[in-house]
Amino acid sequence: MRYCIEYADGRCCNFVNSSKDLIAWLKLWKDEKITDIRKVYKNGVTDSVMETYKKYM
Repeated sequence: MRYCIEYADGRCCNFVNSSKDLIAWLKLWKDEKITDIRKVYKNGVTDSVMETYKKYM
């Protein structure tokens, strides 16, 4: 499963390939203001999962 991390008020984003990688990035970016975290499905549809991973930020 891919995840998109949006930061810098939605102007930039970074993609990670698993939830384990996502948690590692969130721990590294504690000072960065993350605006949204989206789960990217194979068909291109995205869902916000910000609330699920908020505890790691």
